[in-house]
Amino acid sequence: MLDVAFLGVTHPHAHAWAVAAHEDPRTRITRVYDPDADAARAFAQRYAAEDAGTAQEALHGAGAVVVDGRNDEAPDFAEIAIDAGLPVFIEKTGARTSARLAQVADRAAQAGVLTQMGFFMRYSDSVVRTRQALEEGALGDLHLARFHAAIPHQAWTSMAHWFGDATNVVTPFMEAGCHLVDVLRLLLGEPHEIRATRVRRSGTPSPGEDALAVTMRCADTVVTIDFTAHEADPWNIGWGGELFGDAATWRFRVTPARTSLGSGGHVPEVTSPVPMDDPEAIRACMSAENADLMRRGMSAFIDAVGGVAPSPVDARSGAETLRLIEDVLTACALPAVRPDPVPTA
Repeated sequence: MLDVAFLGVTHPHAHAWAVAAHEDPRTRITRVYDPDADAARAFAQRYAAEDAGTAQEALHGAGAVVVDGRNDEAPDFAEIAIDAGLPVFIEKTGARTSARLAQVADRAAQAGVLTQMGFFMRYSDSVVRTRQALEEGALGDLHLARFHAAIPHQAWTSMAHWFGDATNVVTPFMEAGCHLVDVLRLLLGEPHEIRATRVRRSGTPSPGEDALAVTMRCADTVVTIDFTAHEADPWNIGWGGELFGDAATWRFRVTPARTSLGSGGHVPEVTSPVPMDDPEAIRACMSAENADLMRRGMSAFIDAVGGVAPSPVDARSGAETLRLIEDVLTACALPAVRPDPVPTA
């Protein structure tokens, strides 16, 4: 039995990861610590764990650690686990800067400690099928790839305490879009030639951009990501991508995990777990898939701790994802070709 300690429990995903760990017969949550004593106490009670007085006390008897609190607290908690020689699962973003997360990765490497990031969209069936299609060359030569991510506009009401806190969230694109940047890197590798633009409107609660678009190259493929912090659709339903090859066009959405393959005809071959005209089925499917993505991520961590498989996405990869996002934000500040609106006659 793997005894797991939680350091930090206030991240919006903390309970989903805890449920995944709690329901896995190979693990149990033993101790919990968070600077927010009330949050720690409630979390510990929910999972029949002990509410520890300090982070170090929470590690007593643990075989692994999950870090799932604020972004500004995550690196310090991760390093406490690493210094204790314990494998550590780190919720995204893992830090407020790529440099700080790289320090965590360096420390883990020097100590020989396993790390895993909490990027869960990579486990979607649609992402797995997309990766397989690319590896098999089903699309031919890939010329263009488009990716989309978003925060629902309603999140600025329901989750304003998280997204609107500039001491915790650097920008919305880093906070939410990091999942899809991880997927992009998984599918296409490391981008270069980055160009980007973003808009921050006055009067919004966003600590960063309200919308952003970036163009890049992955080898000879032009790649774009667009992001809005004010989408009308529910969480994640529109997240995904479109890949345009000379042999086929491939479209995927993370959840419901659906894909579409067009090979030159007018009607593509669609694979979907539910009919996309049944709102109740879609809602139920997304809820089940979200829980399953967390189970897959936690199971991968447990496997890695047990030596069954390597970590699928370690802190070093997490730091590279944040560095790419920082490069995008830097590109947004570069001079534009047409910096001002075109004058009207």
